Amino acid sequence: MKKLHWMFLFAGIFILGVLLSYLGMLPVTALIVCGAAVIILFADYEKATIIVAMFTVFEFILRTLIRHPLISSIWDEVALLLCFGLWFYKWMRFRKQTPYRSTPLDLSIVFFMVVSVLLLFIAAPDLAIGIEGLRVVIQYMFWFFVVTQLLKTPAGAKRIINIVLLTALFVALYGIFQFIVGVEIPSNWVDQAEGKVRTRAFSIFTSPNMLAGYLSLLIPVSVGMFFAEKNKARKIYYGIVTVCMGFALLFTLSRSGWIFCFCALLFYVWMKNRKFIVPMLLCMLALFILSVIFMPSVANRILYLFSPAYYASSSTGGRIYRAVKGFELWKQYPLFGMGLGQFGGSVALSHKLNNTFSMDNYYLKTAVEMGITGLIALLVLLYNTFVHCYRAVKNIADGEQKEWATGILAGLVCVILYNLTENMLEIPLLSSYFWMFAGIIMFLAYGQNNVNREQENDSVSLSSRAERTG
Repeated sequence: MKKLHWMFLFAGIFILGVLLSYLGMLPVTALIVCGAAVIILFADYEKATIIVAMFTVFEFILRTLIRHPLISSIWDEVALLLCFGLWFYKWMRFRKQTPYRSTPLDLSIVFFMVVSVLLLFIAAPDLAIGIEGLRVVIQYMFWFFVVTQLLKTPAGAKRIINIVLLTALFVALYGIFQFIVGVEIPSNWVDQAEGKVRTRAFSIFTSPNMLAGYLSLLIPVSVGMFFAEKNKARKIYYGIVTVCMGFALLFTLSRSGWIFCFCALLFYVWMKNRKFIVPMLLCMLALFILSVIFMPSVANRILYLFSPAYYASSSTGGRIYRAVKGFELWKQYPLFGMGLGQFGGSVALSHKLNNTFSMDNYYLKTAVEMGITGLIALLVLLYNTFVHCYRAVKNIADGEQKEWATGILAGLVCVILYNLTENMLEIPLLSSYFWMFAGIIMFLAYGQNNVNREQENDSVSLSSRAERTG
């Protein structure tokens, strides 16, 4: 059966099983189809990585369409446990394969997890809420290990990237459609002082800034796939995906998204050929001028940043006010913070703790909840993520794979920067993709040489046998 057929068969069986379970229709049949999906994964454990690649699809179907409180809240934890179960199965079933593929980034991730657990017991005033806050911080990092341990081939890595970009195309098209029809948006998405804004694209997300973060991560990835592809038809496809995501990002009217995506693309050009940086800057300037001419709302969003009205508004309830409030709270608990889940993030918002709000700065949010100890651990982790991935890209010998990895690294840089203005790594989808992509780079650079020792051993035994018979 072709790989594409395996992919759609697994996705169809999984979704059908969940739907049948939710609707109460033929529970035995639901159990059978879910079991069949598991059997498919056990037949080829690499296909378990499809789960994280289809995170967008599962999130939309389970959390937005079905909205069953139990299924929508635990599906990603169940998926993680299934993948780690497959890892254990691989370890026991294929004894001649490398049981654990180490990468230079493993220790940094584990170190941050250990620090987070220690801070949970040191600072959390409520253990249950602290555990929930800890889960949001570290759970999605485990997808890194799923990818590095279960991938077997570069083709498997490319399949993950293609699935993510295909879903991103539909997400982007829906966002473009929203902007064209002028979908109604909440008034608090636009500061009234900056002038009339007809609408902002948000697609399947709950805010334009979340969509902008999602697109900013994936646009550089799509650019990398475009330059890596030799086939004309597929190259055109990647070009269409990139253009659609670019328009959708523009229609979010997210200033942070524009700025950080531009920085990511600039980094990508710097990695590929520094001679093209000036032409790239000129092209981006031309695009900006055209956008300002044909979309006055773009000009309004940019120019408003430099107006006294923006400073006044931001100081009374916007980013400046939140940053000052966060800094004041951090000074009260400088070393270990006020406890995980207590302020500035989704857990505190859901429990309505401490008159909280979204901090709009993941680093400051971390400092408030985990103190300078947690902030340093996070900065060390992200620094090591960038450095090790940068070195890994240099170590990839295959030209096509190197292009993939360069685009992915530019996307990771975008998310690291974007955390200055949003809690990007607290969004399950974005955090999962961030660590999944980091895992892909590590696999391409370090994982292919120790995927299967069985083939090497078989080759040696065959050679020895041929020598003896000869």
